[in-house]
Amino acid sequence: MRKSIWITCAVILAICAWLLLHRSTKQEKNVSSSAGVMPTNQPSAEVANQPKPSEAPAKPPNPQASIAGTVSPRPAGGIELSNWLFRQMQADWQKPIEFYGRVLDENTNPVAGAGIRFQWADMTENVAANTSTTESDTEGLFSLHGKLGRSLEVYVGKEGYYASHGGYKGFLYSLGNDIYSPDPQNPVIFLLHKKGQGVKLITSDNGTRSDLAIRVPKDGTPGRVDFPQNQIGATGQLEISQNKPPWQGATNWSFSLSIPDGGLIENQDEFQFQAPDTGYQPKIEYNFAKSEPDWTTHVTKQFYIAFGQPRKYGWLRFESDISQETVFVTYAINPTGSQNLEPSN
Repeated sequence: MRKSIWITCAVILAICAWLLLHRSTKQEKNVSSSAGVMPTNQPSAEVANQPKPSEAPAKPPNPQASIAGTVSPRPAGGIELSNWLFRQMQADWQKPIEFYGRVLDENTNPVAGAGIRFQWADMTENVAANTSTTESDTEGLFSLHGKLGRSLEVYVGKEGYYASHGGYKGFLYSLGNDIYSPDPQNPVIFLLHKKGQGVKLITSDNGTRSDLAIRVPKDGTPGRVDFPQNQIGATGQLEISQNKPPWQGATNWSFSLSIPDGGLIENQDEFQFQAPDTGYQPKIEYNFAKSEPDWTTHVTKQFYIAFGQPRKYGWLRFESDISQETVFVTYAINPTGSQNLEPSN
């Protein structure tokens, strides 16, 4: 008796599930075809005059209407929802692009004749990017007008110059938190650094790597780097020490760099081509307390350095992570004693 009751309940549940599924499918079909079907309460003559769903001409997406802000409210679902999303995507990829830029050298003088390449995509005909080229005028100015797209990439360069950050900058016109607003009175600045007389430098190049990987104890025991010999050992011009407790979440850590017979000057220069005469500190210490706002787990610092008698100059980049015993050192030294640090190649 109990078994037959369970079987009966199971059959009833199965029937209910089938009915619900059938009803949902029917509703979805009605939604997707509602644009071409007249309500059943209309007079039969009017219904006869209406085109059949298959006879209704398909309307292609209108990107310009989307751009103008006349996109219809978001439909509930089905094919119309897909079309609506497609129109929205087209609108986001067809924002008006205007751009104003200016090219300056390391002394803020305008650079004429710099090569400019623009690249953007609008998705109207294909996904491939569109490109355009121009040159900066006598005031270093250049611009782009009358294009459509979501973003713009700008590349600037000139023979005989180094390009800051590779000469590249990108700009968003849609779908981003940092939307670019073009302003002819405030053009975007691109910096080029004129090439000078390069020299042969002693570097940290180590096989295929440009840096030295140095294992320095975490307990404050110092390690040394010999710049001219490009090696780590008991002797050397640069001394490194660090204190890094076992890391479990946020914690305090520190490191120090010292050149006893010279010193270091921290800098933010992109092109470290000219070492200063003075201002070198024999030792620089960095402490990172977990309670301070500048606390971090990874640090990269760069310096001008001086050492030895007679004095030699160079630059140094130091990289350290809270969890690692190994630190990374990259450097270039002018062995002649000149402050010129521009490479010859």
